[in-house]
Amino acid sequence: MLSRLRLPSSLSPRRREPAPGPLAARLREAYAALAADLPAEYPAAALADAEAAVAELGSDPSAVGRDGIAAERADLREIPFVTIDPAGATDLDQAMHLEALDAAEDGAAFRVRYAVADVGRFITPGGPLDAETHARGQTIYLPDRRIPLHPEVISEGAASLLPGEDRAAYVFTVELAADGTILSQDLMRAVVRSRAQLDYDTVQADADAGRPLPEAMAALPAIGAALQADEVARGGIDLAIPDQEVTETNGDYTLAYRPRQGIEDDNAQISLLAGRVAAALMLRAGHGVLRTMPRPDEETISAFLAIVTGLGFDAAAPYQDVIRSVGHQERDPRALAVHYASPSLFRGAGYTLIGAETGEDELLQAAVGAPYAHTTAPLRRLVDRYVLPIAEAACREADAPAWALDGLTELPEVMKETGRLAGQIDKQVIEYTEAILLAERTGEVFDGVVVGSRTTKDGTALVEVHVPEPAVVVWAAGRAPVGEPVRIRLRSAEPETGTLLFDVVA
Repeated sequence: MLSRLRLPSSLSPRRREPAPGPLAARLREAYAALAADLPAEYPAAALADAEAAVAELGSDPSAVGRDGIAAERADLREIPFVTIDPAGATDLDQAMHLEALDAAEDGAAFRVRYAVADVGRFITPGGPLDAETHARGQTIYLPDRRIPLHPEVISEGAASLLPGEDRAAYVFTVELAADGTILSQDLMRAVVRSRAQLDYDTVQADADAGRPLPEAMAALPAIGAALQADEVARGGIDLAIPDQEVTETNGDYTLAYRPRQGIEDDNAQISLLAGRVAAALMLRAGHGVLRTMPRPDEETISAFLAIVTGLGFDAAAPYQDVIRSVGHQERDPRALAVHYASPSLFRGAGYTLIGAETGEDELLQAAVGAPYAHTTAPLRRLVDRYVLPIAEAACREADAPAWALDGLTELPEVMKETGRLAGQIDKQVIEYTEAILLAERTGEVFDGVVVGSRTTKDGTALVEVHVPEPAVVVWAAGRAPVGEPVRIRLRSAEPETGTLLFDVVA
């Protein structure tokens, strides 16, 4: 199963009129059932705490917040930051301002300014809102609703980097060489004002058509390419498994794969850059929390390269180079099988506290190829609220807030448990959506590509099949070589349990 699912506007949580047709109604019912055990409403005390904080601080982003951090804020409102997110987003964590520089200026080719919302100023350590955010850990997304980490009065209002509004933020300033390496870095508290709210699809369409991008992010493709080159040099790797989305045409729904967008990849590199800077600052200070993932061991690498060789590709190179050499060849079934096998290399992601007992390898995020911290989504993820003040204090060689240091110990477990829940919901959403959309197609035969195989405890042979249309990845009873086209028949679909049963057609 795939890890992310997108739905059309007719099923958007912002759509006021009901979605057309019984199929959409059944999808909504399924999602409501999945959300039944999640905290739908904020407790009254926590909500009152949030509303009081907004009333107290919302109109003055330079005021000392409830987090007690008294360091002055720089006034960066003259810098024309812009945000870029999925269309319709209102919880805007980040804004950017990018520049291409004269290379003679200290050898720097680019300057990245990246503002991240300061949500911590609205939260009293140990108060009702703080307690509730620790219980939630992160925002959980379903296709037609979300269970927010913070009340909307904060996450979509007073803390969100909405255009035309003065907002408190942490601002990363990083100068890069032409090859993407970091030449200088800084992190400060500031007041910013975004000039425009952009969305990925529109900006990508402009880029594809050769139209100029907004000035504040015109350098994004060049900076993204430079950072990707540096990622290669660090031994990092970007996996290329496609996302599923539900598409609608005249009231009919189906599943499709969402193509990769270069602008999103470039923007992701900016976020990764900020996470690397925050990690470096915390490591310098000797305390903080990192997002880590170990390097794959030799046995795992050998097993992956054996699959690559079996599919007819050259595997005589490091695994990162092998994955890149295969490329994003969506129409090549063998390439698709390689990409579906690649996540086996990256397991064991978690959160690691920085301390004297942690070795260098324990602090690495293997896919990034460097130490890295979650730091750019504080409206949606609890750990970022701690990383930002600790890293900022380290940058100015000051003491980090006591509440941030004292709260580190419990963070890895909180994020582990809430991450497990979010992952479980993601998996169930996809399973239920597939079963509902295929419920009336029992007996049909579908073309696909074998991307994996296994044998159950009772000896049943199964193959994992990527089906282009409708876009599902399913297990089917039978045998077929990995990387080969195959036909599978839908034996049964149970929308009530999200279960699909397929058989390989001989």
